[in-house]
Amino acid sequence: MTSADGFAHLHVASGFSMRYGASMPEDLVTRATELGQGVLALTDRDGLYGAVRFAQACGRAGVDPVLGVDLATEELLPGRPAPRARTPVRGGALVDPRRPRVTVLARGRAGGAAPGVGWAALSRLVTDTHLRGERGLPVTAPALLARWSTPDDTGAPARLVVLLGPDSDVGRAVLAGHRTRARDLLARWRALLPRDGLVLEVVLHGGPEGTPGCRSHASRLLALADAAGVPAVLTAAVRHAEPGQVRTVDVLDAARRLVVLDSRHLDRVTDAGHLAATGDMHARALTVAAGDTARAERLLVMTARLAAECVQDPHDD
Repeated sequence: MTSADGFAHLHVASGFSMRYGASMPEDLVTRATELGQGVLALTDRDGLYGAVRFAQACGRAGVDPVLGVDLATEELLPGRPAPRARTPVRGGALVDPRRPRVTVLARGRAGGAAPGVGWAALSRLVTDTHLRGERGLPVTAPALLARWSTPDDTGAPARLVVLLGPDSDVGRAVLAGHRTRARDLLARWRALLPRDGLVLEVVLHGGPEGTPGCRSHASRLLALADAAGVPAVLTAAVRHAEPGQVRTVDVLDAARRLVVLDSRHLDRVTDAGHLAATGDMHARALTVAAGDTARAERLLVMTARLAAECVQDPHDD
């Protein structure tokens, strides 16, 4: 790939991600067209509420849509019990327990799936996730991800692709420096999901060392993918179309957790969670690869390949 090729953002939240995303689907599509990016994903938290509006906006703008969801999930490998959290409001319930999360993409016809199969599996996954959990707090299970990813026909491609990013159980283990746990978790995910249904998601937000998406975190996730022979893709974990909307995201984080507006309570530590230009994403790939041009190229190529495999036809799918 060259800097002239449009980057495909594969992890993107819109305003349909309640108290998390800051831009509406139409605004995200408009920004992608301004950046010359011909493929764009919508992966809202916990649901597919904005999918139709997003697909319609993509159709009007000539952008190929990729559809997915960002879900909280139970851990595959239990760890130490989480410390008891104080209730943020008197008489209230626990707010935003910060469970591990995965991003799931529906595979399209270019990836070998029959028309509509990927989208149908994604819809069933979201429905089953909501039915099994507490109202308003959907949490999926690894078994559900395996069930709806596995194709009905032997030899067919996975219907869904699961991205394990910085906020997954694997990503959290990598950030904490627990290498053995990270390897064990990744091995369990590989055993659970179809061979072509698992990808590691590398995110570089450039925050201080020790924070999710910092340079060492991104580089260690990429190294884990290479050591395990698992494909890796690059995303920006997008929450807003324009960099200036980061202050809105700060307010959303505080509102979601019912806490004061303070950096200690925010998910983001930089303003990097926006739809970045293709050249910026290429620069991030090179940084993650520690200057290894060939490795950065493979990371970008894999990202583009997965995007192409997951494009959904607005009519047939």
